Amino acid sequence: MRNFSLLVESFLKGVKNDTEDLVTFIEKRSSGAKKIQKAAEDKGGFSTLTAIHFKAKDVPYDICSKHVTDKSSSVIKEKADECFEKLKNWHEMSQREFQHVMGQLEAYGEVNIRSTEVKGD
Repeated sequence: MRNFSLLVESFLKGVKNDTEDLVTFIEKRSSGAKKIQKAAEDKGGFSTLTAIHFKAKDVPYDICSKHVTDKSSSVIKEKADECFEKLKNWHEMSQREFQHVMGQLEAYGEVNIRSTEVKGD
């Protein structure tokens, strides 16, 4: 009976490592980031940092989409770890560098989390 309950729950929520869901997630997040970047660029001024942050997500989303079918997300985790290492010296970064690295880390992190979570959580 327990296995049946898990089957029903996974059917209702989705299962981990759902490639189709992850592809859609990356496409939607990338599209949203590009819209925010464009709006921030058009606004200018202090919004320039926002544009830098969201522009920085382009490459991570591209890398993630190329590795979406990998059984392990080791490439994505490695890239996120590289960003995290850079952030250990955050106090020495310019605003632009900080926003760029944070945007990259955010993209890798959200894709990694989505790839391992059960939908609905």
